[in-house]
Amino acid sequence: MTELTIKADKPIVLIPIEEYERMKETIEILSNPQTVRNVRRGRKEFAEGKTVELEEFWERR
Repeated sequence: MTELTIKADKPIVLIPIEEYERMKETIEILSNPQTVRNVRRGRKEFAEGKTVELEEFWERR
């Protein structure tokens, strides 16, 4: 394991780049009210069993 010493005036956090990218994506999604509404609606419909198989979805289009 590599050691790293950082002197800073304020607390800092180091996280793997993959986790940082996931966090940025989540923030972007949650920052868009329409996207949040769509996700909530989709989760509600899923819970109510309002789903179709992927093949049927493509046939309907």
